[in-house]
Amino acid sequence: MAATSLDVRSIDALVEPGRVHRRVYSDPAIFELEMERIFGRAWLFVGHTSQVPNPGDFVTMDLGREPVIFTRHRDGSLKVLQNRCAHRGPKVLNERCGRRNHFTCLYHGWTYDTDGSLVHVPVPEGCSTAFDKRRFGLAQVPRVAEYRGFVFASFATSGPSFDEHIATVRANIDDLVDRAPAGEIAFDAGVHRYVYRGNWKLQVENVLDSYHVPFSHASTVNRKGEQFARREGDATGAKVVEGNKTSGDWTRRKSYTVGRGHGWTSNTALDDGKRASAVFSEYKQVLAERVGAERAEQILTPRLHNTLVYPNASIMGLNIHVRVIKPLAVDLTEVNIYPVRLVGAPDEMNFRNIRLLNVTHAAASFVQSDDLESFTRAQAGLSSLMNDWVDISRGLGVEEPDEACGGMRALATHEMAVRAQYAAWRGYMCEASV
Repeated sequence: MAATSLDVRSIDALVEPGRVHRRVYSDPAIFELEMERIFGRAWLFVGHTSQVPNPGDFVTMDLGREPVIFTRHRDGSLKVLQNRCAHRGPKVLNERCGRRNHFTCLYHGWTYDTDGSLVHVPVPEGCSTAFDKRRFGLAQVPRVAEYRGFVFASFATSGPSFDEHIATVRANIDDLVDRAPAGEIAFDAGVHRYVYRGNWKLQVENVLDSYHVPFSHASTVNRKGEQFARREGDATGAKVVEGNKTSGDWTRRKSYTVGRGHGWTSNTALDDGKRASAVFSEYKQVLAERVGAERAEQILTPRLHNTLVYPNASIMGLNIHVRVIKPLAVDLTEVNIYPVRLVGAPDEMNFRNIRLLNVTHAAASFVQSDDLESFTRAQAGLSSLMNDWVDISRGLGVEEPDEACGGMRALATHEMAVRAQYAAWRGYMCEASV
């Protein structure tokens, strides 16, 4: 298969039942097409409304290859603007976040309002008499939408609506947000940011891969086969190993797929009856006062471990955070991990949740460092020319329909979720090439 052959037929041939071609991870030409056909079309997670609470607040980022400004205009509306001066092209804002009444380009001083409109051009006598400032604003991303504070955007002017894209994982977002006594969460506790030498899809696959945990994260498991506690109030963590084999509790975990690449894994059965600490009890009381004791018990019963909102975000339901995956090159990926503050929860509860995330998902933490090593080794191995295929066949053919979620279910140690991601990948890559 020639490296330059990227028509519909050759792209389609890269994904077969139970395996994918190594080129999907290693071919720069395929990466370029992903930037156009996936990140240039799909609904991408941008950020959270709590990051821009006031007019003029902004966060800058890249969505695929596009530098953008996520901001709030003076009328309270959310904007996702191209971070590129309409005059000579420099990025207008270079800071990662901040607050401005106006956005001014450092090169020639062109100044824009927070809705992207051009409001000032220095030395205007140099402009032609036909110059119209209305034609030179910062371009707005065509479609922007929000659900319970989660903001998404799409560069495509048409295609599946936001409601179509998010419908099957709304309840997963609810699962996280409902844990906050005030019914809202905040991304205001900083961010863990790291880069690894590997393809972006390695991290996407890993989010819903329960097969690797007893092996990649063996150092996190004690002699009883239990992982360390990862929630406030837990005395122990999940049972991962029994004797010299993977724990039966772990192997019975389920995964679910619901189309468009989305999916999630169920949580391990945890002994919630013994979950207790002074801080957790205070939080539970505050939550019950807000929503009622019965509803509080429902909210606090663990159901979801990881949720993937394809193609670039995941929600961790155990030690709570949101992860955003940013492709940089075919073999280089940036990951941003945002601790979640439960608005209305006791300060100490939020502090301990955030501190625990330092232990599990910082770049040098007990858990995340294992995954980054796996990604780096995988990318190195995928440069080999002696084997063209990557096996993702575990559980192939034994998936079952799940009426409750409207999708499919399988054991979480199978690879149904990875296959579903590649079904979505192939759909984006082939549809846009027609």
